[in-house]
Amino acid sequence: MEFDRSKRVWLAGIALLLVVLAGASLGWRYLYPPTKFDPERLAAYYSALQPLPSNPVDNAVVAAAARSAAGYIRRANDAAGRFEYIVNLDPEVKVVRDYSILRHEGTVYSLGMYDDLFPDLANVEVMRRAVNFMRQCCYVELDGGAQIAINEPDFVAKPAGRTSLKLGGAGLGLLALTALERKAPGSVTSEEMQKISAFGQSLMRWNGAFYALYSTKSGGPTALEKSLYYPGEMAKGWVALYEIHPEANDEVDAALKGLMYLARTRARAGSAPADHWALLATARLFKAADKNGRKIPREALINHALQVCHAMLEEARIPQPIPAMEGSLAPMGGVTPTATRLEGMLAALTFLPPDHPIVPHIRAASDRGIDFLVRSQVKEVQYKGGMPRAGARLPDAGRKETREFNAQATEIRIDYVQHSLSAMVQYLQRGRE
Repeated sequence: MEFDRSKRVWLAGIALLLVVLAGASLGWRYLYPPTKFDPERLAAYYSALQPLPSNPVDNAVVAAAARSAAGYIRRANDAAGRFEYIVNLDPEVKVVRDYSILRHEGTVYSLGMYDDLFPDLANVEVMRRAVNFMRQCCYVELDGGAQIAINEPDFVAKPAGRTSLKLGGAGLGLLALTALERKAPGSVTSEEMQKISAFGQSLMRWNGAFYALYSTKSGGPTALEKSLYYPGEMAKGWVALYEIHPEANDEVDAALKGLMYLARTRARAGSAPADHWALLATARLFKAADKNGRKIPREALINHALQVCHAMLEEARIPQPIPAMEGSLAPMGGVTPTATRLEGMLAALTFLPPDHPIVPHIRAASDRGIDFLVRSQVKEVQYKGGMPRAGARLPDAGRKETREFNAQATEIRIDYVQHSLSAMVQYLQRGRE
């Protein structure tokens, strides 16, 4: 009897183990189902497709446009370090005042890129003022001072009563701080950057996914995967920190983990969004790995970049409603979507295999997009160098939708200028690295 009972217990244990193993297997398959993305099929697609007609834009023309955009940014920064966030070329359009500290941070990062090509102490002074403004207005200490989040208080932006701290604020914050530190060593302490990095790491899950927000009400993370750009921004910020402080191995490991999560999930889905920040972060990760001999899963990251570039190129083929918008990489002559796609694709060109069939299509789109940005840039003295929301207004057909579009088309926001400047700088940097 005792033997039978022991035998039954043993058999039950074996059965339970088999159930657990089967469940684990099913769970693993659920987490990592077969990929739907086929890189060979994508290569065949671009081998059979003709690039859109294009001509390289003269570097002198692009350099002049970049200087003009940087001039706008410098003029838009006041004595306190705050940027004039939004204006409209049409005095009849009412401007709604607001502010985004994330776009403020991105502008500092972009001005640092510009200064790499066109060094000027005036650029660094604006960066320093803007960083000091960010420190004074928008740092939020958490975890007993061990973490720093960055967000707009009520007196900086509306609506009042914001209760969420954004992952993107930490990523772009690191990009702004590292940009200043590169230009003026000793301006930013390692401790300050580590505390911002720690906030970003607190929003990362075990599998590389991110929470987009931290709720000050609940005292914890929320809104899983609710922002397209925050993961790439955070990853790039971490790699930028690693470049300045190579001992920051946890940061570069986290950046790789986050980018690989995007690569896996999008490969399984079979499609990817136009995530330029992921491409920018990947390019910076490749560069850091090449410099420091760090091993990374290159094939998976390259395949992810191919997916993202494909999404951008497909949208670039959508016909524009009027000739003035020709060359835009986004519908309806969108200036900033064109600039961000240029940022991403130009970054991808630094690590994609040069003989891949998609490369000529990226180059053609880059030439067309830069030409569109240069043509769209404001030439009038008051707002010279500014970038409007759209490349042109639509003919007024008396429709409400057209009137609304035209009212917004002449809007200049600081991030429209920032992204365009970044794209112009990257276009000028082609072949230099």
